[in-house]
Amino acid sequence: MPGALILDLGGVFYTFSDVPDAPIPSKQFKFLLDSSEWHDLESGKMSENEAFKAITERLSLAEGDIEGTLRLVSATLKLNDGLVAAIRQLKDDSDGRLRVFAASNISQDRYNVLRSNLQGWDIFDGIFISASLGVRKPERAFYDRLLEAASLTAESTVFIDNRTENVIGAQCCGMHGVLFDSTNSVVRKLLALFDNPIQRGNAWLHAHARNMWCMTNTGVEVREMFQQLFILYLTNDWNLVDIRQLDSPTGRWNMWAYGPPQLTTESYPDDLDTTTLALLQLDVSVDLKHKAMDGMLQFLNPDGLFYCYFDSSRPRVDPFISANALRLFYANGRGFQLVAALHFMKDMLRTGAFEHGTRDLCVKNPSAKELGDLDSLIRQRLQERMGCTQDAPSAAFRLIASNNLRMRNSKDEKILLDSQHVDGRWTGYVYRYGSSGVLFGSDGLTTALAVAALQGAKQGVKKHL
Repeated sequence: MPGALILDLGGVFYTFSDVPDAPIPSKQFKFLLDSSEWHDLESGKMSENEAFKAITERLSLAEGDIEGTLRLVSATLKLNDGLVAAIRQLKDDSDGRLRVFAASNISQDRYNVLRSNLQGWDIFDGIFISASLGVRKPERAFYDRLLEAASLTAESTVFIDNRTENVIGAQCCGMHGVLFDSTNSVVRKLLALFDNPIQRGNAWLHAHARNMWCMTNTGVEVREMFQQLFILYLTNDWNLVDIRQLDSPTGRWNMWAYGPPQLTTESYPDDLDTTTLALLQLDVSVDLKHKAMDGMLQFLNPDGLFYCYFDSSRPRVDPFISANALRLFYANGRGFQLVAALHFMKDMLRTGAFEHGTRDLCVKNPSAKELGDLDSLIRQRLQERMGCTQDAPSAAFRLIASNNLRMRNSKDEKILLDSQHVDGRWTGYVYRYGSSGVLFGSDGLTTALAVAALQGAKQGVKKHL
């Protein structure tokens, strides 16, 4: 974990606004701030009087225009309260281990104006300006002198700036560069770098225990069994979930255990997906498991794939439900009964047809003798798809699969670290209704997936999906 943070002042620590009635128009004023004279002023090579005089003559400005514009602009200075509060909290949580510095291209006179107009300076352990260092960002000497003066090593330092060239310069020196695009985005990245994303995710889960339900893209809260079972499967924490149907004499479970079906038909049969997850996770007798699997085998299509429901009047097939059921049968020594389904999984992986689905496939035991060639196919396809989408659920599934196969997957790990919300949760759509296309998201399930994925990547822990 890094031990130091360096951030720019203008555009990061504070902002300023355009002044429509200023003596120098906004566009010309911005040009002025990037002029050679202004750069010399910020490097301490010219005094303010010398720089203002040279710029006034070259641009044919009226005497006092620069000073007047700067006074008006200075009146619009605004502290980035959100960033300052986040950094202050990070420092408090670090028990003194995190040091924070400012590093800015600015003249001594302009810096003095900032100090008299803004608060929040207490977050800094040191402030370094170009006028004092004698050189500006992004010149290499700026970073070298900065690191030396602050007694920092580049490898342990995070550098934030709102200009791309400055971030590139810092990163080329060995620092971790972060481009400031928005306060919320940068705070997320800082929390990922300096805080503990796994602890924050777990804290969010416990703060919302037994109240984590699906929300559709149409704004409807949906209470269903499958995601509660999935959260339990990922966390093994009964305090987090509300499992309404613990046992089933028939060996069948229904996703609508909390009330009437929502956004679907009034009558909804028991389904094989919820049943599979219940049999894998709940304390179910061996006899009941085998009774359930016997029943499931009555709902195979001619190609050996499972139908979605225990209802012959609804002969709908979803290959991923067969993939989940395959785990159940192999986990209970009955994989030999699903040879056709196994071959279909191999065909999906070999041809890339799985990409049309909604999530990646990971088998129960990829090292089993029967699944040897499936193992190599999964590795090949997983390697190709690392980091291929930016949504948190997909990244978590891929990272969990990578952990199971002992494959390094820094791309999806980074996606998860960058996408965690400030409050500790992750969000994203997990599944959908095939008939209507309505998307189901679950902050609880997505957060549980992300925590399991990151925990596994950190500790080398398998979590079979």
